[in-house]
Amino acid sequence: MAYENIITTIEDELLIVTLSRPEKLNAINHQMRVDLLDCARLAESNDQVRAIVLTGDGNRAFSAGADIPELSERTLENEMGPSSNLRKELPTAIERLGKPTVAAINGYCFGAGLEIALGCTIRIASNTARLAQPEITLGQIPGSGGTQRLSRLVGLGWAMQIILMGEHVDAKKACDIGLVTEIHPLDTLLARAKEIARTLASRAPLAFVAGRDAVLKSTEMDLQNGIDYEKKLYAICMASDDSREGLKAYAQGRKPIYKGR
Repeated sequence: MAYENIITTIEDELLIVTLSRPEKLNAINHQMRVDLLDCARLAESNDQVRAIVLTGDGNRAFSAGADIPELSERTLENEMGPSSNLRKELPTAIERLGKPTVAAINGYCFGAGLEIALGCTIRIASNTARLAQPEITLGQIPGSGGTQRLSRLVGLGWAMQIILMGEHVDAKKACDIGLVTEIHPLDTLLARAKEIARTLASRAPLAFVAGRDAVLKSTEMDLQNGIDYEKKLYAICMASDDSREGLKAYAQGRKPIYKGR
């Protein structure tokens, strides 16, 4: 897959997607969003791809956020119309993929860049990473799901502080509040992201989607409805060929071979 603003490589069962505008600290413009959405849709249907790792080109940034010149072109009319849908859809498309996604945050991860990372299944960071939703310093707020996903990850208190202060949090603080789950030296970050992605890829695809969706829905339901939803997904998993294969493989002392059915 050849794109203008992202680099894609396949390593065994992993698709490595690198945001690539290094001269702009990988700032996200419209074309990069088009590239990422197309890449996500192709990866969904590519049986060779079992998991995806997202990272940034170079050692300084995952993404410094939205492309500032493009911001000056936005108006009330176009933000309320279909032209803004791509920004809303991209993190959701990543979040809802039937395959795991791991964000390897290798430096600055601001604004729209953080909103893309928030759509990933798991986020890990380098010890040099800085994360922020700085839109308020420009008289704006996050516009690609940041206000909604951030609060679900870190709670209302930290979401309020990050969004309304607009200040950076370092990697340690991001890990302490649950924004990322691990911190690694920059030179080992990508290797660890690939290791996590391979582990996720080894899980039964139906169980992965069911478990992920049950966790995501837990933020939208009261406890009893959430438990009922989990029960239904559990029953679907238990009726699957993959569940029978998992139990058989365990009894035989071998690795399971899952087929997603």
